[in-house]
Amino acid sequence: MIEKKKIRAAIYTRKSTEEGLDKEFNTLDAQRISGEAYIKS
Repeated sequence: MIEKKKIRAAIYTRKSTEEGLDKEFNTLDAQRISGEAYIKS
């Protein structure tokens, strides 16, 4: 039986200004989604 090794990962997102943070979907959300997709691949 092959045992899968667990790997931990962290996603760091940042925004240089507060502009657009009040939107329902902003660049921080996009960065997180992109990071999750990269980790899953």
